[in-house]
Amino acid sequence: MKYLFLPLIVIIGIESSWGQVSPKPTASKDSTDLIEVLVKALHISIKEKPPGKKRVSFSVIPVSTTSSGGNKIFVSSINAAFILGNEDSTNVSSVYILPYTDFSNNIGVGTKVNLWTPNNTWNIPGEFRLSSLSQYSYGLGSSTQTADRFLLEYNNVRLYFAANRKIKNHFYAGPGLSYDRYYDVRQQDAPTTPSDFEKYGVGTGPTSFSTGVTLNMLYDNRKNSINPDQGFYSTMVLRVNPSALTNDYQWTSLYLDARKYYAFDKHKRKILAVWGMYWGAYGDVPYFNLPGTGLEPGFRSGRGYSASRFRGKQMLYFESEYRFDISNNGLFGGVVFANLQSLSEVSTNKFRYVNPAAGLGARIKFNKESKTNLTLDFGFGKDSFNFYIGLGEFF
Repeated sequence: MKYLFLPLIVIIGIESSWGQVSPKPTASKDSTDLIEVLVKALHISIKEKPPGKKRVSFSVIPVSTTSSGGNKIFVSSINAAFILGNEDSTNVSSVYILPYTDFSNNIGVGTKVNLWTPNNTWNIPGEFRLSSLSQYSYGLGSSTQTADRFLLEYNNVRLYFAANRKIKNHFYAGPGLSYDRYYDVRQQDAPTTPSDFEKYGVGTGPTSFSTGVTLNMLYDNRKNSINPDQGFYSTMVLRVNPSALTNDYQWTSLYLDARKYYAFDKHKRKILAVWGMYWGAYGDVPYFNLPGTGLEPGFRSGRGYSASRFRGKQMLYFESEYRFDISNNGLFGGVVFANLQSLSEVSTNKFRYVNPAAGLGARIKFNKESKTNLTLDFGFGKDSFNFYIGLGEFF
Protein backbone atom coordinates (compact mmCIF):
# COMPACT_ATOMS: atom_id res chain seq x y z
CA MET A 1 0.00 0.00 0.00
CA LYS A 2 2.91 2.39 0.58
CA TYR A 3 3.50 2.58 -3.18
CA LEU A 4 -0.07 3.55 -4.06
CA PHE A 5 0.34 7.27 -3.51
CA LEU A 6 3.95 7.56 -4.69
CA PRO A 7 3.16 9.38 -7.99
CA LEU A 8 1.00 11.91 -6.14
CA ILE A 9 3.57 12.42 -3.40
CA VAL A 10 6.31 13.00 -6.00
CA ILE A 11 4.26 15.61 -7.86
CA ILE A 12 3.22 17.41 -4.66
CA GLY A 13 6.86 17.45 -3.54
CA ILE A 14 7.99 18.91 -6.85
CA GLU A 15 5.19 21.47 -6.66
CA SER A 16 6.45 22.74 -3.31
CA SER A 17 10.11 22.80 -4.32
CA TRP A 18 9.90 24.04 -7.94
CA GLY A 19 6.61 25.87 -7.98
CA GLN A 20 8.21 29.26 -7.36
CA VAL A 21 10.86 29.13 -10.09
CA SER A 22 8.82 28.50 -13.23
CA PRO A 23 8.79 31.64 -15.37
CA LYS A 24 5.34 32.83 -16.35
CA PRO A 25 4.92 32.45 -20.13
CA THR A 26 3.86 35.52 -22.05
CA ALA A 27 2.13 35.55 -25.42
CA SER A 28 4.27 36.64 -28.34
CA LYS A 29 3.09 39.63 -30.37
CA ASP A 30 3.93 37.65 -33.50
CA SER A 31 1.91 34.56 -32.49
CA THR A 32 -0.65 33.23 -34.93
CA ASP A 33 -3.13 30.38 -35.26
CA LEU A 34 -4.76 28.26 -37.94
CA ILE A 35 -7.90 30.39 -37.99
CA GLU A 36 -5.83 33.53 -38.65
CA VAL A 37 -3.90 31.79 -41.46
CA LEU A 38 -7.13 30.66 -43.15
CA VAL A 39 -8.75 34.08 -42.77
CA LYS A 40 -5.79 35.76 -44.50
CA ALA A 41 -5.54 33.11 -47.21
CA LEU A 42 -9.26 33.27 -48.04
CA HIS A 43 -9.48 37.07 -47.61
CA ILE A 44 -12.26 36.80 -45.03
CA SER A 45 -13.25 40.01 -43.21
CA ILE A 46 -13.74 39.68 -39.44
CA LYS A 47 -14.89 42.50 -37.18
CA GLU A 48 -12.70 43.37 -34.22
CA LYS A 49 -14.11 42.52 -30.81
CA PRO A 50 -15.44 45.65 -29.05
CA PRO A 51 -13.45 46.51 -25.91
CA GLY A 52 -14.86 44.83 -22.81
CA LYS A 53 -17.27 42.59 -24.73
CA LYS A 54 -17.11 38.87 -23.93
CA ARG A 55 -16.67 36.41 -26.76
CA VAL A 56 -17.04 32.65 -27.12
CA SER A 57 -14.08 31.08 -28.94
CA PHE A 58 -15.08 28.06 -31.03
CA SER A 59 -12.78 25.33 -32.36
CA VAL A 60 -14.12 22.56 -34.60
CA ILE A 61 -12.69 19.40 -36.16
CA PRO A 62 -15.15 18.18 -38.83
CA VAL A 63 -13.91 14.58 -38.68
CA SER A 64 -11.18 12.44 -37.15
CA THR A 65 -10.88 8.72 -36.49
CA THR A 66 -10.38 6.36 -33.57
CA SER A 67 -11.05 2.66 -33.10
CA SER A 68 -13.23 0.47 -30.88
CA GLY A 69 -13.92 -3.20 -31.31
CA GLY A 70 -11.76 -3.25 -34.41
CA ASN A 71 -13.92 -0.69 -36.22
CA LYS A 72 -12.96 2.80 -37.32
CA ILE A 73 -15.14 5.44 -35.66
CA PHE A 74 -15.58 8.85 -37.25
CA VAL A 75 -15.49 11.59 -34.64
CA SER A 76 -16.12 15.31 -34.84
CA SER A 77 -15.01 17.59 -32.03
CA ILE A 78 -16.47 20.95 -31.06
CA ASN A 79 -14.89 23.07 -28.35
CA ALA A 80 -16.25 26.33 -26.94
CA ALA A 81 -14.13 28.43 -24.56
CA PHE A 82 -15.40 31.50 -22.73
CA ILE A 83 -15.00 33.55 -19.55
CA LEU A 84 -18.06 34.14 -17.37
CA GLY A 85 -16.55 36.98 -15.34
CA ASN A 86 -13.64 39.40 -15.30
CA GLU A 87 -10.69 38.07 -17.27
CA ASP A 88 -8.24 38.87 -14.46
CA SER A 89 -10.19 37.01 -11.76
CA THR A 90 -12.06 34.24 -13.62
CA ASN A 91 -10.68 31.10 -15.25
CA VAL A 92 -11.51 30.01 -18.78
CA SER A 93 -14.63 27.79 -18.96
CA SER A 94 -14.87 25.13 -21.63
CA VAL A 95 -17.46 22.86 -23.25
CA TYR A 96 -16.59 19.91 -25.49
CA ILE A 97 -19.15 18.16 -27.71
CA LEU A 98 -18.07 14.89 -29.32
CA PRO A 99 -20.51 13.13 -31.69
CA TYR A 100 -19.23 9.87 -33.21
CA THR A 101 -20.26 6.89 -35.35
CA ASP A 102 -18.91 4.10 -37.57
CA PHE A 103 -22.23 3.90 -39.44
CA SER A 104 -22.69 0.39 -38.03
CA ASN A 105 -22.29 -0.77 -34.40
CA ASN A 106 -20.92 2.39 -32.78
CA ILE A 107 -22.84 5.62 -32.41
CA GLY A 108 -23.08 8.20 -29.68
CA VAL A 109 -22.49 11.68 -28.39
CA GLY A 110 -20.52 12.94 -25.41
CA THR A 111 -20.36 16.32 -23.70
CA LYS A 112 -17.76 17.48 -21.20
CA VAL A 113 -17.99 20.80 -19.35
CA ASN A 114 -15.76 22.68 -16.93
CA LEU A 115 -17.42 25.92 -15.80
CA TRP A 116 -16.01 28.71 -13.63
CA THR A 117 -18.45 31.31 -12.31
CA PRO A 118 -17.38 34.98 -11.86
CA ASN A 119 -14.38 35.39 -9.55
CA ASN A 120 -14.04 31.59 -9.55
CA THR A 121 -16.58 31.33 -6.74
CA TRP A 122 -17.89 28.01 -8.09
CA ASN A 123 -16.35 25.32 -10.26
CA ILE A 124 -18.89 23.05 -11.98
CA PRO A 125 -17.37 20.09 -13.87
CA GLY A 126 -19.48 17.46 -15.55
CA GLU A 127 -19.89 15.03 -18.41
CA PHE A 128 -22.75 13.37 -20.23
CA ARG A 129 -22.55 10.45 -22.62
CA LEU A 130 -25.18 8.53 -24.59
CA SER A 131 -23.80 5.73 -26.76
CA SER A 132 -24.12 2.32 -28.34
CA LEU A 133 -20.69 0.66 -28.51
CA SER A 134 -18.74 -2.45 -29.42
CA GLN A 135 -15.56 -2.57 -27.32
CA TYR A 136 -12.91 -5.18 -26.69
CA SER A 137 -12.21 -6.23 -23.11
CA TYR A 138 -9.32 -8.44 -21.97
CA GLY A 139 -10.22 -9.59 -18.48
CA LEU A 140 -8.72 -8.32 -15.24
CA GLY A 141 -5.21 -7.35 -14.19
CA SER A 142 -2.06 -6.10 -15.92
CA SER A 143 -0.88 -9.45 -17.30
CA THR A 144 -3.69 -10.04 -19.82
CA GLN A 145 -2.70 -10.84 -23.41
CA THR A 146 -4.22 -9.83 -26.74
CA ALA A 147 -5.36 -13.44 -27.16
CA ASP A 148 -7.58 -13.00 -24.08
CA ARG A 149 -9.78 -10.40 -25.69
CA PHE A 150 -13.53 -10.68 -26.18
CA LEU A 151 -16.08 -8.28 -27.55
CA LEU A 152 -18.67 -6.50 -25.39
CA GLU A 153 -21.58 -4.77 -27.09
CA TYR A 154 -23.72 -2.45 -24.97
CA ASN A 155 -25.66 0.77 -24.70
CA ASN A 156 -24.53 3.31 -22.15
CA VAL A 157 -25.84 6.40 -20.39
CA ARG A 158 -23.43 8.33 -18.16
CA LEU A 159 -24.15 11.50 -16.22
CA TYR A 160 -21.57 12.99 -13.84
CA PHE A 161 -21.54 16.45 -12.32
CA ALA A 162 -20.24 18.26 -9.23
CA ALA A 163 -20.67 21.68 -7.61
CA ASN A 164 -17.42 22.80 -5.98
CA ARG A 165 -17.48 25.93 -3.81
CA LYS A 166 -14.36 27.98 -3.20
CA ILE A 167 -13.14 27.48 0.35
CA LYS A 168 -9.98 29.57 0.22
CA ASN A 169 -7.71 30.75 -2.61
CA HIS A 170 -7.59 27.85 -5.10
CA PHE A 171 -9.09 25.20 -2.84
CA TYR A 172 -12.66 23.94 -3.49
CA ALA A 173 -15.02 21.29 -2.12
CA GLY A 174 -18.55 20.18 -2.82
CA PRO A 175 -21.03 17.36 -3.53
CA GLY A 176 -21.77 15.60 -6.79
CA LEU A 177 -23.84 12.90 -8.46
CA SER A 178 -22.66 10.03 -10.68
CA TYR A 179 -25.02 7.86 -12.70
CA ASP A 180 -24.06 4.95 -14.95
CA ARG A 181 -26.42 2.67 -16.86
CA TYR A 182 -25.33 -0.16 -19.17
CA TYR A 183 -28.06 -2.08 -20.95
CA ASP A 184 -28.54 -4.54 -23.81
CA VAL A 185 -25.15 -5.99 -22.81
CA ARG A 186 -23.97 -8.82 -25.09
CA GLN A 187 -20.71 -10.76 -25.15
CA GLN A 188 -19.10 -12.21 -28.28
CA ASP A 189 -15.91 -14.00 -29.35
CA ALA A 190 -14.88 -15.16 -25.86
CA PRO A 191 -11.74 -17.36 -26.05
CA THR A 192 -12.78 -19.45 -23.02
CA THR A 193 -16.03 -20.70 -21.49
CA PRO A 194 -16.91 -19.27 -19.07
CA SER A 195 -15.13 -16.05 -20.03
CA ASP A 196 -13.37 -13.76 -17.55
CA PHE A 197 -16.37 -11.46 -17.87
CA GLU A 198 -18.75 -14.25 -16.80
CA LYS A 199 -16.40 -15.44 -14.05
CA TYR A 200 -16.37 -11.98 -12.49
CA GLY A 201 -20.15 -12.16 -12.14
CA VAL A 202 -20.89 -8.68 -10.76
CA GLY A 203 -22.76 -6.34 -13.11
CA THR A 204 -22.32 -8.78 -16.00
CA GLY A 205 -26.01 -9.33 -16.79
CA PRO A 206 -27.98 -7.72 -19.61
CA THR A 207 -28.37 -4.56 -17.50
CA SER A 208 -26.14 -2.86 -14.94
CA PHE A 209 -26.65 0.51 -13.32
CA SER A 210 -25.18 2.48 -10.42
CA THR A 211 -26.19 5.75 -8.82
CA GLY A 212 -23.62 7.31 -6.53
CA VAL A 213 -23.15 10.45 -4.48
CA THR A 214 -19.69 11.98 -4.45
CA LEU A 215 -17.60 14.16 -2.18
CA ASN A 216 -15.22 16.26 -4.25
CA MET A 217 -12.13 18.20 -3.19
CA LEU A 218 -10.19 20.30 -5.70
CA TYR A 219 -7.09 22.46 -5.86
CA ASP A 220 -6.59 24.20 -9.21
CA ASN A 221 -4.49 27.31 -9.86
CA ARG A 222 -4.32 26.82 -13.65
CA LYS A 223 -5.76 29.73 -15.60
CA ASN A 224 -6.72 27.66 -18.63
CA SER A 225 -7.42 23.92 -18.35
CA ILE A 226 -7.58 23.50 -22.17
CA ASN A 227 -3.86 24.17 -22.51
CA PRO A 228 -2.15 24.96 -19.19
CA ASP A 229 1.04 27.04 -19.30
CA GLN A 230 1.87 26.42 -15.66
CA GLY A 231 0.21 25.64 -12.34
CA PHE A 232 -0.91 22.73 -10.20
CA TYR A 233 -4.10 20.68 -10.26
CA SER A 234 -5.18 18.06 -7.72
CA THR A 235 -8.54 16.44 -7.08
CA MET A 236 -10.10 13.78 -4.88
CA VAL A 237 -13.45 12.15 -5.66
CA LEU A 238 -14.97 9.77 -3.12
CA ARG A 239 -18.01 7.95 -4.56
CA VAL A 240 -20.54 5.96 -2.51
CA ASN A 241 -23.32 3.88 -4.09
CA PRO A 242 -25.82 3.09 -1.29
CA SER A 243 -28.78 0.71 -1.43
CA ALA A 244 -31.04 3.69 -0.65
CA LEU A 245 -30.50 4.82 -4.26
CA THR A 246 -31.82 1.44 -5.55
CA ASN A 247 -28.35 0.07 -6.28
CA ASP A 248 -28.20 -3.72 -6.59
CA TYR A 249 -24.53 -3.64 -5.57
CA GLN A 250 -23.00 -1.57 -2.79
CA TRP A 251 -19.54 -0.28 -3.57
CA THR A 252 -17.30 2.73 -3.16
CA SER A 253 -14.47 4.22 -5.17
CA LEU A 254 -11.65 6.68 -4.51
CA TYR A 255 -10.13 8.72 -7.33
CA LEU A 256 -6.96 10.78 -6.71
CA ASP A 257 -5.46 12.88 -9.49
CA ALA A 258 -2.54 15.35 -9.45
CA ARG A 259 -0.98 17.30 -12.35
CA LYS A 260 1.87 19.79 -12.42
CA TYR A 261 3.09 22.06 -15.24
CA TYR A 262 6.57 23.61 -15.43
CA ALA A 263 7.34 26.43 -17.88
CA PHE A 264 11.05 26.76 -18.73
CA ASP A 265 10.90 29.80 -21.04
CA LYS A 266 9.04 33.12 -20.77
CA HIS A 267 8.58 33.67 -24.50
CA LYS A 268 8.63 30.26 -26.17
CA ARG A 269 6.61 27.18 -25.28
CA LYS A 270 8.81 24.77 -23.35
CA ILE A 271 6.62 23.01 -20.82
CA LEU A 272 7.00 19.81 -18.82
CA ALA A 273 3.64 18.35 -17.75
CA VAL A 274 3.46 15.56 -15.15
CA TRP A 275 0.40 13.51 -14.17
CA GLY A 276 -0.09 10.94 -11.39
CA MET A 277 -3.30 9.05 -10.58
CA TYR A 278 -4.61 6.43 -8.17
CA TRP A 279 -8.08 4.94 -8.70
CA GLY A 280 -9.46 2.26 -6.42
CA ALA A 281 -12.86 0.56 -6.20
CA TYR A 282 -14.00 -1.50 -3.23
CA GLY A 283 -16.89 -3.88 -2.58
CA ASP A 284 -19.15 -5.49 -5.18
CA VAL A 285 -18.08 -3.30 -8.08
CA PRO A 286 -19.92 -3.86 -11.39
CA TYR A 287 -17.58 -4.89 -14.21
CA PHE A 288 -18.17 -1.74 -16.24
CA ASN A 289 -17.39 0.48 -13.22
CA LEU A 290 -13.99 -1.05 -12.53
CA PRO A 291 -10.95 1.22 -13.03
CA GLY A 292 -9.23 0.77 -16.35
CA THR A 293 -7.27 2.23 -19.24
CA GLY A 294 -9.00 5.33 -20.60
CA LEU A 295 -12.05 4.83 -18.39
CA GLU A 296 -11.41 7.57 -15.81
CA PRO A 297 -13.23 10.93 -15.97
CA GLY A 298 -12.11 12.55 -19.21
CA PHE A 299 -11.01 9.22 -20.82
CA ARG A 300 -7.41 10.41 -21.28
CA SER A 301 -5.14 7.79 -19.70
CA GLY A 302 -3.09 5.16 -21.50
CA ARG A 303 -2.06 6.70 -24.81
CA GLY A 304 -0.62 3.82 -26.80
CA TYR A 305 -3.32 1.37 -25.67
CA SER A 306 -6.98 1.02 -26.59
CA ALA A 307 -9.69 1.98 -24.10
CA SER A 308 -10.29 -0.76 -21.46
CA ARG A 309 -7.09 -2.60 -22.50
CA PHE A 310 -6.34 -3.18 -18.81
CA ARG A 311 -8.92 -3.32 -16.02
CA GLY A 312 -8.88 -4.11 -12.30
CA LYS A 313 -10.08 -3.04 -8.87
CA GLN A 314 -7.13 -0.69 -8.36
CA MET A 315 -5.14 1.37 -10.82
CA LEU A 316 -1.88 3.30 -10.60
CA TYR A 317 -0.95 5.65 -13.43
CA PHE A 318 1.89 8.05 -14.18
CA GLU A 319 2.57 10.12 -17.32
CA SER A 320 4.95 12.88 -18.31
CA GLU A 321 4.97 14.98 -21.46
CA TYR A 322 7.32 17.63 -22.84
CA ARG A 323 5.60 20.30 -24.99
CA PHE A 324 7.55 22.66 -27.23
CA ASP A 325 7.19 25.16 -30.07
CA ILE A 326 8.68 24.40 -33.47
CA SER A 327 7.89 27.64 -35.31
CA ASN A 328 8.71 31.06 -33.85
CA ASN A 329 5.12 32.26 -34.26
CA GLY A 330 3.75 29.37 -32.17
CA LEU A 331 1.69 27.93 -35.02
CA PHE A 332 3.51 24.58 -35.06
CA GLY A 333 4.66 22.59 -32.05
CA GLY A 334 5.33 19.10 -30.85
CA VAL A 335 5.24 16.80 -27.83
CA VAL A 336 6.97 13.66 -26.59
CA PHE A 337 5.40 11.58 -23.84
CA ALA A 338 5.70 8.39 -21.81
CA ASN A 339 3.33 6.68 -19.39
CA LEU A 340 3.17 3.73 -16.99
CA GLN A 341 0.08 1.93 -15.74
CA SER A 342 -0.50 -0.95 -13.36
CA LEU A 343 -3.79 -2.66 -12.51
CA SER A 344 -4.19 -4.93 -9.49
CA GLU A 345 -4.39 -8.68 -10.09
CA VAL A 346 -7.79 -10.30 -9.52
CA SER A 347 -6.46 -13.14 -7.33
CA THR A 348 -4.31 -11.08 -4.93
CA ASN A 349 -5.50 -7.47 -5.45
CA LYS A 350 -1.81 -6.54 -5.57
CA PHE A 351 0.21 -4.65 -8.19
CA ARG A 352 2.61 -7.07 -9.91
CA TYR A 353 3.05 -5.86 -13.50
CA VAL A 354 3.67 -2.50 -15.16
CA ASN A 355 2.69 -1.67 -18.74
CA PRO A 356 4.65 1.19 -20.34
CA ALA A 357 3.87 3.23 -23.43
CA ALA A 358 5.48 6.17 -25.19
CA GLY A 359 4.96 8.35 -28.21
CA LEU A 360 5.19 11.69 -29.90
CA GLY A 361 2.82 14.19 -31.41
CA ALA A 362 2.37 17.29 -33.52
CA ARG A 363 0.54 20.47 -32.51
CA ILE A 364 -1.08 23.22 -34.59
CA LYS A 365 -2.34 26.31 -32.77
CA PHE A 366 -6.01 26.21 -33.76
CA ASN A 367 -7.29 29.17 -31.74
CA LYS A 368 -4.83 31.46 -29.96
CA GLU A 369 -7.55 33.25 -27.95
CA SER A 370 -8.52 30.04 -26.12
CA LYS A 371 -5.04 28.47 -26.61
CA THR A 372 -6.72 25.45 -28.20
CA ASN A 373 -4.36 23.19 -30.15
CA LEU A 374 -5.18 20.73 -32.90
CA THR A 375 -3.43 17.56 -31.69
CA LEU A 376 -2.11 14.53 -33.56
CA ASP A 377 -0.46 11.89 -31.38
CA PHE A 378 1.09 8.49 -32.05
CA GLY A 379 1.37 6.15 -29.06
CA PHE A 380 3.19 2.80 -28.80
CA GLY A 381 2.53 0.23 -26.08
CA LYS A 382 3.29 -3.44 -25.57
CA ASP A 383 1.88 -5.17 -28.70
CA SER A 384 -0.15 -2.02 -29.33
CA PHE A 385 -0.21 1.12 -31.46
CA ASN A 386 -2.80 3.91 -31.57
CA PHE A 387 -3.10 7.37 -33.06
CA TYR A 388 -5.25 10.21 -31.79
CA ILE A 389 -6.62 13.40 -33.34
CA GLY A 390 -8.31 15.94 -31.11
CA LEU A 391 -8.65 19.43 -29.68
CA GLY A 392 -6.86 20.49 -26.51
CA GLU A 393 -4.03 18.82 -24.62
CA PHE A 394 -4.52 15.36 -23.12
CA PHE A 395 -4.01 16.68 -19.57
